[in-house]
Amino acid sequence: MDPGLSASPGGARDEILSRLRGAPGRVHFVGVAGVGMAGVARHLAARGWRVSGSDQATGRITDWLATHGVEVTHGHARALPPDVQWVVRTPAVGDDNPELAAARSRGIPVDPRGAVLPALLDGFRSIAVCGTHGKTTTAAMITHILRRAGMDPSYCIGGELDALGGVAGVGRGEWFVAEADESDGTLALYHPEYTLITNVEHDHMEHFPDEEGFLECFRSVAAQTRETVVCCAEDARAPAVSGAARRRFTYGFDAGADAAGEALHLSAHASRFRFRLRWMAAQPPVPVRVPAPGRHNALNALGAAALASAAGVPAAAIQAGLAAFMPARRRFEVVWKDDTLTVVTDSAHHPTEIRAVLETARGLNGRRLRAVFQPHRYTRTHALLHAFAPAFDGLDDLILVPVYSASERPIPGAQSEDLHAAVQAYGKTPARLAPSLDLAWQWLRDEREPHDVILILGAGDVEQIADWARRDLAER
Repeated sequence: MDPGLSASPGGARDEILSRLRGAPGRVHFVGVAGVGMAGVARHLAARGWRVSGSDQATGRITDWLATHGVEVTHGHARALPPDVQWVVRTPAVGDDNPELAAARSRGIPVDPRGAVLPALLDGFRSIAVCGTHGKTTTAAMITHILRRAGMDPSYCIGGELDALGGVAGVGRGEWFVAEADESDGTLALYHPEYTLITNVEHDHMEHFPDEEGFLECFRSVAAQTRETVVCCAEDARAPAVSGAARRRFTYGFDAGADAAGEALHLSAHASRFRFRLRWMAAQPPVPVRVPAPGRHNALNALGAAALASAAGVPAAAIQAGLAAFMPARRRFEVVWKDDTLTVVTDSAHHPTEIRAVLETARGLNGRRLRAVFQPHRYTRTHALLHAFAPAFDGLDDLILVPVYSASERPIPGAQSEDLHAAVQAYGKTPARLAPSLDLAWQWLRDEREPHDVILILGAGDVEQIADWARRDLAER
């Protein structure tokens, strides 16, 4: 199956399942430093596979992999080790990658990471968490809840989860929580016991040029869910795509939802609410506190509570798990805070996500709200160019840096200069262009004023600015 989802998803799934059920051998990961790749590599190593990987970048993730027996090399070689029997790739590397070429020349099967993870769920009581926004946070919340319930789940989530022990973990229980990624179409390969759909908003235009193909992925996983689909009632498309589900529950801060939230209270550092379950009408409302700010995180927590309740988890464990929740890195992560300055980093790279971050940041009550934003992919920038401009409403200062390509080729009309022009034409947010991350940080640092809130936004290497902020502000 190379380079992506084949025309016969079922056939691809069967091939990978057959490989996993056989004797473990040597598998090589091309582009292993991403959180999604690293999680799958961790699980294969735990199953006895000899796992190696390569990447142009090294850092926290590759260091974490090394502690779990994964051999990582810097850069991509023109040849693979002679005993490699299987190659797993990230969509972030191009088809011209030399290691992929070497695999093809030797007839070694190549599968995308997104096709391997659903096969790893085979034999478990599985939970797939999917949606355009919020799936990392919601999957992490569910994992916290199952741990507090004593279920010791395995998990594989697309975020760095220090509180859980990394991007993936191998539990001793029968449950497996997976963040199910829709970006390359491999969402259609999942056959979980439970599915949670947070929301469905067209994205990943590099793979889905039209919305219909995107929606079909969600329809597939809903139809293939063996027990229950839990979906957000506040998102019109989430219930719509789950119409073929065997059983479906909805959640939302609406009295008509099957899991209905009420008495929502938001603060700068936490969210509180109660929830009622239609299918357990005799149970009194369950109060919840989750240490994650913003209405979107309260909605994520309500979804996690609904899914856990549907799976039979007691209310006390849901309360304890959400109370103990700690967000993944770069999910409204406060990297610096003192009496005069707050710096927050977040991977928001879609207009909807940016609006949610800004709404939460306003709760910090800073005098000025400033941001640096790195657009992610030319395809997304081009498709959503005019949707980005209103998403920045409320910023006092916006610095745009060059697009993070994620291996895409440039598209006319999809540069940061084009986004800058769109923001200027919209006319509500002061914006300027910085040709480099270094200069953007210099402007943010040197022009700061008392009680500024600074946001570092984007899913690429813009997170370097967070590291520089920690360093420079500690030295002042």
